[in-house]
Amino acid sequence: MTAGAAWIDVSEKRSGGQFFFGDSETAAAIASANWARSPLGLPQTWPKRLRVALEICLNSAFPIAIFWGPELCLLYNDAYHGLLADKHPRALGRPAREVWPEIWDVIGPMLEGALTNGAPTRSEDLQLHMIRNGRRDEGYFTFSYSPIPDDDGGIGGVFCPVVETTDRVIGERRLRTLRDLAALSRAEDEGEACRLAASVLAVNGYDLPFSAIYRFDHERGEAELMAATGVRPGGHIAPLRIPLGDPDPIRGDIWGLAEVARLTPGRVAIRTIDARFGEPPCGPWPAAADEAVLFPIVLLGQDRAVAALIAAINPFKRLDAAYAYFLDRVAAKIASAMTDARAYAAERERAEEIRVRELALQRTEAELREAQRLGRIGSWRWSGRHDDRGGASPYIARIFGLDPDAPPPSFAEQKGLLYAPADWERLDAATRETLRTGEGFELDLPAHRADGVAIHVTIRGEAVRDERGAIVGLRSTIQDITERKHAQERVELLLREVTHRAKNLLTVVRAVARQTARRDSPLAFSQRFDQRIAALGASHDLLVQNEWRGVELHALTRSQLAHFRDLFGSRICVEGPATVVKPAASQAIGMALHELATNAGKYGALSNDTGVVHIAFGVVGEGDAPHFEMEWRESGGPTVVAPKRHGFGHMVILQMAKHALGGQVTLDYAPSGVVWKVSAPLDNVIEPAQGED
Repeated sequence: MTAGAAWIDVSEKRSGGQFFFGDSETAAAIASANWARSPLGLPQTWPKRLRVALEICLNSAFPIAIFWGPELCLLYNDAYHGLLADKHPRALGRPAREVWPEIWDVIGPMLEGALTNGAPTRSEDLQLHMIRNGRRDEGYFTFSYSPIPDDDGGIGGVFCPVVETTDRVIGERRLRTLRDLAALSRAEDEGEACRLAASVLAVNGYDLPFSAIYRFDHERGEAELMAATGVRPGGHIAPLRIPLGDPDPIRGDIWGLAEVARLTPGRVAIRTIDARFGEPPCGPWPAAADEAVLFPIVLLGQDRAVAALIAAINPFKRLDAAYAYFLDRVAAKIASAMTDARAYAAERERAEEIRVRELALQRTEAELREAQRLGRIGSWRWSGRHDDRGGASPYIARIFGLDPDAPPPSFAEQKGLLYAPADWERLDAATRETLRTGEGFELDLPAHRADGVAIHVTIRGEAVRDERGAIVGLRSTIQDITERKHAQERVELLLREVTHRAKNLLTVVRAVARQTARRDSPLAFSQRFDQRIAALGASHDLLVQNEWRGVELHALTRSQLAHFRDLFGSRICVEGPATVVKPAASQAIGMALHELATNAGKYGALSNDTGVVHIAFGVVGEGDAPHFEMEWRESGGPTVVAPKRHGFGHMVILQMAKHALGGQVTLDYAPSGVVWKVSAPLDNVIEPAQGED
């Protein structure tokens, strides 16, 4: 016995001649329906194959539909009611074209193909916009169309198991959007965060046909468009700026964002997209959205909305709890991205501030090091313990010639290393007094570098106190004053030299005056005295110019013979190496040259037009007895006659020069011309070169 024969037997037994299809709601509806005017006819006349398929359908918990006959009349089970919604029970036995006219363009060819060609079909997550409960809905279905043989061997109908996958498909789509929002890279600022979020929302046009993100500027009372999807930025639906609360229907607050700015998290506003917005874009749908939800975006830790999300509602999907939750999470993700961007911007700003402060500190430290270098100042911080090395600035090592890469010596180790023991004791006493009383100190101390070179330093110290005012150490500056000390010593030496020379000069002036007055008339005294004082002044000027470090002998000669300057090179010849003579020697030689030149101009070689004066000087002799020699030799002048009596000039030329130079001085009145010679030890005449002992 076949399964079909058993089914007929049982039904006939239970229904007393009527077919029995089971005890389900649909079976009851089939049993009670009036099939007389149905294209299927009375159930008693239904083909055996149809009854078998219907038995399988009615006894299945899986949604199954059967399309039978040329008109593909619809039979189904209880599980199929959900797909029909309000079309059940009207759809029972009706041609499929009449039941699903809104999707017939899709399923009609598939059904007719299975019925005509016997070719089964399979569709997975096929999107169908069916009208159910008076509304066209976005729906997804996985189903197959399998041909059902008729009793005569042909194809009588189509067997269709089906499952609605709408919730899964939409859920996965929304989950991808939220996942991609969460995976957004960190934005540089809030504007970039909004633009990145919009790039994700743009992918999901089904749930967000269009969207816009506005940031509130509460001070200016307006909202600025940060990003938009599905609409043209700056267009009528998404103006670049919206004046909050402005009632103007065209340029005003068309979305009512002023209300959204006052909403707290979790509250939303819903706007109807009517004629005020013109022709909204449809996105992927064949119709435009007619509603939008507005979410306030409140950043973490704040109580006031900083932005708003405008999300158009899918025209083929009700705003149910799942849809609202999805949009709420989208707004929350945007808020999180903006919060992260603001925190990152703040962190970046703090990092920039730190970097600027570090640069300023580095510049200050560099300037301090440069100032310490220029001022030859180092700094030292010390706890007060003799075994403590303390902390020293780099210039300390330079002052004392220490290894800059090695730790500084402890205070105890500085004894003998940097300071003589007695000087270290003075420093130790001063530091102990400061640590005891808190009063600072200043000491000028001789010290020496690590290589033994003597230096002088000025040390200024003061106490270091903690927050409670207790003395916890000592800090000090150490300044290298070696050059200043040497300069001070030179000044003191110079002052002593000037004082000594001034006394000598006054003595010479006094002698000049006395000797000149003794032998000359008052008028002659005035002239001779002026000339001799001028000669002294010329030597003195040269000494001052050279800071009393001697006079160059060529310059001294030219200054004393200045009134014969036109004869230099022709009738006055000066020969000798560059020679610097000591201050006392310069004064004596200068006076002698002045007297010789005066006599030569009056009586000697320079008194006519042909006479010549030859001046020569230099160091002669070798070995252990080199000495200085200088000669004045006249020739070509009138015949020389030795004077019968000698005046002050003779004394200057011979006695004063001999006394000042400590050597031999001769004066020969040879008829051919006067000859004056000097021979003196080098130490009495020559100024040692600088640095030479």
